[in-house]
Amino acid sequence: MSLNIFLLCYTILILIQPIFTDIYLHNPRGSNNRHNENTPERANAQLSFDSQNNNRGGYNVGDDGAIYYYANSILPIQWTNQHSCNDVNADCTLILQYTCNDSLRDGASTTTIPVTVAGEQNSTYRLTEDLTSYLNCRVRSRNKNLFTAEQNLGSSSTSTRQNPAGTRYGYECPEERDYYPYWQPTNWIDIAILTNRQDLCSYYRQNSQNIQSRFACTFANKDVLIAANNLGIIIPNNKEQCEAFSDSRLNGTKPSWVEYPSLNQPAPECYTPSYTRENHLGDIFGSDMPVYNWTLPNISAKKCVLRVRYNISTADYDSWNINSTSNLGNLYVMKEYFANESTAQNRGYRYQTNPQIQLFDGLNLTLQLAINTQQYGRVFQDRSFTFEIRQRPTEYQDRPIYNLNVRGRRGNIVQVYPALEYDFVPNRLEIPPNSYVHIQWIGSNTTPPGAGQGNQQIDRNNLLLLTNKKINPNWNQFQYLNFTGLYIANLPELLNQSTFLNLSLSDLRNLAASGQNTDPLLLNATAYFDLGPRLITDKSSGIYHYVSTRNNDFSNRDQKGRIIVQPFQFNYQTIGQNTYTTKLEDTTVIFPEGSVNTTVPIKLSKFSRDQLSQILPLNGQNIVSKQTLFDSVYVVEPYDLQFSSNIQFQIPFQELNNDQKNVDVLQFEPTNGVYLKLLSTLDTNNRVLKFQSDTAGVFVFVEKSSSSIWVAGVVIPIVLIVIIIISTVIYFRLSPNRYIQVKDQLTKTKRSFFSRV
Repeated sequence: MSLNIFLLCYTILILIQPIFTDIYLHNPRGSNNRHNENTPERANAQLSFDSQNNNRGGYNVGDDGAIYYYANSILPIQWTNQHSCNDVNADCTLILQYTCNDSLRDGASTTTIPVTVAGEQNSTYRLTEDLTSYLNCRVRSRNKNLFTAEQNLGSSSTSTRQNPAGTRYGYECPEERDYYPYWQPTNWIDIAILTNRQDLCSYYRQNSQNIQSRFACTFANKDVLIAANNLGIIIPNNKEQCEAFSDSRLNGTKPSWVEYPSLNQPAPECYTPSYTRENHLGDIFGSDMPVYNWTLPNISAKKCVLRVRYNISTADYDSWNINSTSNLGNLYVMKEYFANESTAQNRGYRYQTNPQIQLFDGLNLTLQLAINTQQYGRVFQDRSFTFEIRQRPTEYQDRPIYNLNVRGRRGNIVQVYPALEYDFVPNRLEIPPNSYVHIQWIGSNTTPPGAGQGNQQIDRNNLLLLTNKKINPNWNQFQYLNFTGLYIANLPELLNQSTFLNLSLSDLRNLAASGQNTDPLLLNATAYFDLGPRLITDKSSGIYHYVSTRNNDFSNRDQKGRIIVQPFQFNYQTIGQNTYTTKLEDTTVIFPEGSVNTTVPIKLSKFSRDQLSQILPLNGQNIVSKQTLFDSVYVVEPYDLQFSSNIQFQIPFQELNNDQKNVDVLQFEPTNGVYLKLLSTLDTNNRVLKFQSDTAGVFVFVEKSSSSIWVAGVVIPIVLIVIIIISTVIYFRLSPNRYIQVKDQLTKTKRSFFSRV
């Protein structure tokens, strides 16, 4: 099949708003094409990728070290986007991707890399895509089936509706940047897609290069690619024309139609994005930042880069069912309201730059619309600097690792915008016992000047437990946990009295002084600090409030954080409309496709019976008082969540003391203290007990009542009632006068009652 026909199945990332529809990556540090400028504005917007963002955004490259994360550790990706997501105002899609290659680098200058082999190999220049991929883009024909409005495009894949002149940004391919899923091979691996259009999730997942191969017309030899580029040769983008292509200037060398295997990765997750309002570069509901908790892949890679792309699409026309036949002003909007296209055109209702529309027929009243057809198809993006993914050492195996980092740069909110002031990431971290926390941060030694402590052009951080006072203990949402450190305070606790995560005094000193011990403003510290992973056991259960004394400045800026160490095992699972499976130790919970209508964060926990009575003190005793309660209790939160289809539990027999035939499953409703018996089945092959429920809540296991007890509980009351009836009949037969007296008395009582009524 011709690739031209195949490409009609793909969609353009349609965006609106002509300026400042930005996205900024804050953790890991987003570059926005900055390097090490000491000015608020970046020096070169074309350094390595086309961001379309404001020149003041982004952070400098980190100094004095390099950020790394362990494989399968949890990294919170945080960003801000200016316009709405998950709202009726626009369709919003965010695409999170990463790529890894030992040749990637941050570079050492603000100069764009040249299109030469020498430039590709020169460490002075930033490199996030390779030269071969860019040359393939430049000599390959663009997809001419796409809707490009009235823009005058060139023939190469470097020319798109958003970038018709093919302006170069490093080695980025403009067509790959502007379209998703892209039909040509790419080195970017999909992590997740966050979109309002949940109906497209299956399409996105099925067509991701993670699981689908790609085909492309290319030259096998890099030297031939360079020659073709220098000669301005454009080769076809479909199989038939590729195999027939020939150009005498290449001395008989022909391109080949090549299949590029899939990236052999899981299909990307697909969720509803967090709600954000339009015209506002800020937080979501709940005063938090948009975040995706990425479980890093189980790989070892020295150099990786994270990319986020952002779009909001307009409904002025159907972007999924439009192609090149509507180019050059042949797209008429709202034409269903007119007798024919000629009438729509005469009234100005044609998709073109800054059209003037006539609102009423026969009335000389026109309005000009602010439409730029180049910018209506607009994509925005940001990228991280390079980071390493390390394989875990043996001692870190089989336990979760949570990354705790720092975002932001020096200055007040006006000086740093649209970047952020300093804060910990995440500034609220909840972990189960026997987990690792990896505390690490990085900054710049040439950050733009701004308000704060110490040297104006350096980023420095530290971490200390807040003073251990208690003013109002009633704020604590976890009443069963002790909290340490007063969040409303600003003074730290003495190190020799600090109990922060039960870390050693040496660790506490390193956190407090950022590795040095000679300067109170940390001027002798380095921009990079790494404590390394630390095991947090159940002995550290509690709530800890901490602060950075270097940057916290009451009434000006706040850099504090909170760590909650629970006494029980749990994990969080974000579920959407697809099928999701989550495991907690050996227990499995399956959320079938369509069990929820939107994206929902689920918390699955495992309590002991004693913990249940402590954590649910009001009504927990109602169920704990059952003497036959097994020690394993499973909790799905939020408690009141209703599922469209039953979620499925698989509990291993050993959790039930291998007495599975003698177990009842009860679903406990913690608010009102009532419970419901659930049907269950035994899977003897897999040695699990299975049951289902259409609501979240607390699930407990009790021993079945024996048959003899059941008989006594039902038969004995019936026998007593029969004995009472027979005895009464015999008594009145033996005493007929007494029967008449009782009957007469009842008749009088009945008349007296009627008269009162």
